This record gives sequence, structure tokens and C-alpha cells, in this order.
Amino acid sequence: MHASRRRATLRLLTFAALGALALTGCGGTTEGPSATSSPVPATATTTAPAAEKPFAGTKRFVTTDRAWTEGGLTKLSVRSAEKKVNTRFDTWEIVPGTGEFVTVTLAKDARVLLTVPIRGDDTPGTSGGEPLPASQAEFITLLTQLDPRTREGAGFDLSFDGEGRVTKVQSLYKP
Repeated sequence: MHASRRRATLRLLTFAALGALALTGCGGTTEGPSATSSPVPATATTTAPAAEKPFAGTKRFVTTDRAWTEGGLTKLSVRSAEKKVNTRFDTWEIVPGTGEFVTVTLAKDARVLLTVPIRGDDTPGTSGGEPLPASQAEFITLLTQLDPRTREGAGFDLSFDGEGRVTKVQSLYKP
């Protein structure tokens, strides 16, 4: 009986902790350099069903080395990273992760929002930090055309659904 109560209590405490994290907005945003996020491991250490979909229902900050279309779906090769505020220049500093790149799939209706340097700065009437919508095909093209050093220094906030598919991609503004 005690083991059953302990499991129930552990589940309740886990739920409360995750709820508190969600309510406090932990994980950072790309709204400005006043928010930060911590690195997230690229692999899960949980049970088998969760390990098959390690990012399901989460948000991650990542770098990517490539994007492509396969079987009608957009795929990204990503690795967890960290974003830090560079107070000297009031910009973001991206600290790439060191783990393996993993492949994630975008949902067919995933939103893609791009800022400079991914979309370039040739959009009249907008600031480079304003995230503008783009199609998944446009995103692949723009990412592929980037200089490799620029691509390596670019960061993305990804949101995942319960099935582990990316529902939102937003590039981090870097002048």
C-alpha cells in the first residue's frame, strides 16, 4: 500500500513541478534578450514509450545543421543549445550543444517564423528582429543558402506536440 501511495505522491509532485515551470515561463522566449534558457539534453532517459518521442509536448532551443524534405515531410537535424543574453551588445549569444544531432519532423501545419539572419534583411518596413511567417519549403531554401558559419551560429525555438512533431519553428534574431 505504501508503494502505491508513494507513486501517486510522486506523480502529483511531478505534475505540480511541471505546472509551476509552465506558469513561470521557464524555457525562454525570443521576444528580446531579457530571457534565457538552459541547455537541454538531446536524448531522453525515461521509459521506452517516452524515449521514442523524447521531445513530445516540450519546447527546445536548438541549432541545426540541415533541413530537407522526405516523404512529403520537412525534417530538421537539430542539437540542443543554450541562449544567453550578451548585455554588452544587448543581443543573444548562442552556445551550441555538444551532443549528437537528432532528426525531428515538422507537422504539416507547423508555423515557421523567421528573423534575421535566416530570412535576410531585405524585407521593407520591418525590423530584422520581427518574426515573419514563411512556408516550410521557403525555410529549407533559406537555411540551405546560408553561409555555413552563419547557419552554425543560428538558433531556433521549437515547440513540439504530444506526438513529438514540431508545431512551431522560430529563429532567434541575431544582427
